[in-house]
Amino acid sequence: MKISKAQKEKNRRKIILAAVDLFSEHGFDNVTMKQIAKSAEMADSTVYKYFATKDKFLFAFHELMILDAVKGCRKAKAYDGFDLQEKIQFFLDLYLESLLNHREFVGDSLSMLMGTPLSGINRRFPARADLTALMTEALDQAIEREEIPEFPYREAITHLMTDALLGVVLFWLKDDSEEFHQTTQMVDMSLSLLVTFLRSGLIGKVNDMATFVIKSQMIRFIEDGSLISNLMNVRNLAKLGRAGGGLGRDAV
Repeated sequence: MKISKAQKEKNRRKIILAAVDLFSEHGFDNVTMKQIAKSAEMADSTVYKYFATKDKFLFAFHELMILDAVKGCRKAKAYDGFDLQEKIQFFLDLYLESLLNHREFVGDSLSMLMGTPLSGINRRFPARADLTALMTEALDQAIEREEIPEFPYREAITHLMTDALLGVVLFWLKDDSEEFHQTTQMVDMSLSLLVTFLRSGLIGKVNDMATFVIKSQMIRFIEDGSLISNLMNVRNLAKLGRAGGGLGRDAV
């Protein structure tokens, strides 16, 4: 019997959540496809139609959580009235909240996925397109409302914002502060830095090396715990550049 697209999506979600519950309780290596089928109350053959191998769940879970957060943004009545920083913050809040109940599995799954080539992740991670579209719309609306000026490299900045999501999750996984206060502080300062740069017009004065530097330094800051203090320094530098109309030689 042919089933509808909506029913397929419902079945897929049910299987993913059943699998992740088992992974969180017993560990990824200790769970079988048969156990997943039983927990999802579906036939073994049905589960295999959606997921040929167990490792497919690693991508599927993260994709589902991102898509849920994107949909949550689009459904929220207040979302369109938010400014750029509030929109990104709202998405991050929804996304991290969805990961909270499976935090240990999130860490384990990312550790396993880290060995996957970036090109492979992009091909197997279609939710990236939905997230990129959401970020692009947020930037376009911010420009239209004159929150920020027009700027070059918009596509590159959008992809950088999308890539930065991994850095936020990695920081959150290492955060043992009460109610993840350090993650909240890091996100607030990072978004403030982003908006400050966009408002300053400095984006048009940097070259393609900026993307490489930001990504590489993000990982180093996360590892040595200096991310927040360095964000404060960079944000102050951006504000200085904005006030002075750009970064001259004396400011560098």
